Amino acid sequence: MADLAEQVAALGWYHTIELPTGVVTPGMFDARRAATKIPLPASLAGKRCLDVGTADGFWAFELERRGAAEVVAIDLVDPSRRDVTIGAHMRNPLAEGEASRQARAFEVAHRARGSRVDWRNLSVYDLSPKTVGEFDFVFMGSLLVHLRDPVLALSAVRTVTRGEFMSYDAISPSLSILRPRTPAATLSGVQRADWWIPNIAGLRRMIEAGGFEIIRAGGVTFVKHRGHLKARQLLRNPFRNTMLRLGGIAQSWVIARPKIDQRAAG
Repeated sequence: MADLAEQVAALGWYHTIELPTGVVTPGMFDARRAATKIPLPASLAGKRCLDVGTADGFWAFELERRGAAEVVAIDLVDPSRRDVTIGAHMRNPLAEGEASRQARAFEVAHRARGSRVDWRNLSVYDLSPKTVGEFDFVFMGSLLVHLRDPVLALSAVRTVTRGEFMSYDAISPSLSILRPRTPAATLSGVQRADWWIPNIAGLRRMIEAGGFEIIRAGGVTFVKHRGHLKARQLLRNPFRNTMLRLGGIAQSWVIARPKIDQRAAG
C-alpha cells in the first residue's frame, strides 16, 4: 500500500486538511484560518452533529476535533446527482467503476486521522428525521451557492435540526455594498459550479425562508483559494476575481434555530 503522502498526491483535493506525520492535503480551498474566525462552538461535547455537503471532510473533522459525541457527514458519490449547471462538463466516475473523487479523498483523510465520522451517501434534499435522525448542531459550509433550490435544501435541514444550525456560505461583497439592507442575489446557472450568489442580506433571508430564526450573524470573512483563474475569467468579473486572488472566497456566517410554527404550537 502506498504511504500517506503518495495516497494524498494521487488525488485532487477540495479541502486543505492536516494529516498525521506532517502531511497536508493540497486543497483548492484552505478554511483553516476561517475556522478560527467564525464562532463555531469551542466545545461540542455530548452533541450529535451533522456536516452537510462534507466534500473532503474538513468541517466534519473540525466538529469531531471539538469533541462531538457523534458526527454524521453527508455528500453524494454520484456527481450526476448534484445540481450541475447547464453547460458544465462533468465526467461520471461511476460509469468507470469508481467512487467520486471527493468520496475517495474523504476516505483517505478519515483513515489517516483515525476518525469516527460517519459518512453517508445522501443529498441535502433528502434529509429527514427518518433518514438521519435529529441533531444538536448542524453545519453547512459553502453548499448553498452550489444548489439550484437553496430554500428547499434549508427546509430539509430544518427538519433534522433540534438545536442550532450554522451556515457559512459564499456571498457577493459588491452586492452587499450596493444593497446592504435589501435581500438580493445574482444567478449564474450556466457553465459554472455555482447557482445563486446572494448579498449578506440575501443569505440571511434564504435561511429565514427555510424555516429558521436567526440568532446571530456576521459580516465577511474569507476562505483562501488556491485555484488558478484564466484570463477570460478575470475579465468577466474583475472586482470579484481580484478579491478572489487577494483575499479568497468571500463568505458570511449565520447561526439560527428552527422557527416555531405558531399554527402547530396553537
